[in-house]
Amino acid sequence: MAYAAGGIDLSWRADEDLSSYQYRFVHLKDDSNVDLLDGATEIAVGILQNAPAEGETAVVRVSGVSKLVMNGSLAVGLRIKAEYVGASDNGKGDAADTDKDLVRAISLTASGAEDDVITVLLTTDSASI
Repeated sequence: MAYAAGGIDLSWRADEDLSSYQYRFVHLKDDSNVDLLDGATEIAVGILQNAPAEGETAVVRVSGVSKLVMNGSLAVGLRIKAEYVGASDNGKGDAADTDKDLVRAISLTASGAEDDVITVLLTTDSASI
């Protein structure tokens, strides 16, 4: 079962409707707004902890332990990157298994299927290989 154990949360304005994206990676649009990833090379600032509508406060865990929605199966102790498939399907966790993947978390619990929620330890951005 997934759990969150605390960490450092920062708040920004939701630049778009994020009400369906709780526990997904988000990115800094500018110094006062966060939004969904706009491409595979964008760096996730952290994991969204609430579900704000556009213009509301987005609480983002930038360090510590958080829940994260996954894109598929993943074992414990593996490196995780932010997934980007398209405009409406992004921000889930994905296995960092390619050279130059930007690692943002380590899995503390396992995922068995698409949209499972797991527990992760947030890390600083680094290449996986």
